[in-house]
Amino acid sequence: MVNVPDFCKACDLACANCRVRYSCFAPDVCGAFRVPEGLPEVIDDPQPYFPKVLPRVDVLLAIGLHPDLLAALPEVARLAGARAAIVPIEDPEWCSPSVRGELQRSLDNLGIECAFPKPFCDLEATGGGLVEAFVQRYQIGRPVVEVSLQRDLISETRVLRSAPCGSTWYVAQQIKWSAANRLENLEQVISNAHHGYPCTASMEIDPELKDTILHKSGYIIRDAAEEALMRAAHRPLPPTWSRRLIKHTAGQLKTRPQMKGHDLTQADSRNRAVN
Repeated sequence: MVNVPDFCKACDLACANCRVRYSCFAPDVCGAFRVPEGLPEVIDDPQPYFPKVLPRVDVLLAIGLHPDLLAALPEVARLAGARAAIVPIEDPEWCSPSVRGELQRSLDNLGIECAFPKPFCDLEATGGGLVEAFVQRYQIGRPVVEVSLQRDLISETRVLRSAPCGSTWYVAQQIKWSAANRLENLEQVISNAHHGYPCTASMEIDPELKDTILHKSGYIIRDAAEEALMRAAHRPLPPTWSRRLIKHTAGQLKTRPQMKGHDLTQADSRNRAVN
C-alpha cells in the first residue's frame, strides 16, 4: 500500500519498475503496531500487549497475531471504531477454524464486517461492503491480470489487482514472452516465479484444506493467469473448467483437472487477440 521504491527486489538488475503504475496509499494508513516477539505460550490478559491509545479506523487488519491476542480482536475493533476487520490466514496456527468461528460471531454481534482469507490473496471483492471497497481501492486481494497475445506468445501483462504480498507483479513480468498455447509449460513458469518471489504462505499442511496454504496461493495465481489468457484469446472457459481452490466443502479441497496440452490459442484468427 505504501509502495516504497525498493519494496520488491525480485527482478534485481532486470527491474522494469512495473509497480510505478501502482499508487501510494500511505496517507490512508492510520497506524501500524507490531506485537513484540517472544510472547508467552498462554496470555491471560491481552490488554498490555495492545497500544494504550488506538487510532480511529475504518478497517482493521490483524496479521499473524498470537491466538490469545487474536481473541481480543472484536473488543479492539470496537474501541478503534472499525467497521470491518480482515484476518488473513497465511499459517494454520494463525487462526484455527474454531477461533475463526468465534471471532466471526463476536464481530457480527458488534455489526463489524469481517473476512478471513486463507491465504491473504484469496480476499475477494464481493459482498458490496467495506471489505469489497478495501479490495477495490487498494487493488489487493485475489489477483486479476490482463495479457496481450502476439501470435502464440504473451507480449504484454497488466496487473489489475495484486496479491497483498506483491508477488503478482513479479509473476506477471516472468510470464512475458511465454508460449500461451501450452498450459503445462506456462504453469511451470508461474510456479517457479511464485516460489522465487517468495510466497509468504506456510508450507505446513492445513487441516481444513488438506494441503498447504502455499500450494493454494500457487493455484490462485495460476488460475488468474489462465483466465487472463482465456479473455485475451476471446475463448470461453472449457466445459471441464472448474476453478481449483476457490471453494472447499466440509474441509475437502476442490481442485480442477490439469489441462495438459490444452491449446488456448488454437482458434480461428478472428477470435485471437493479436497486438
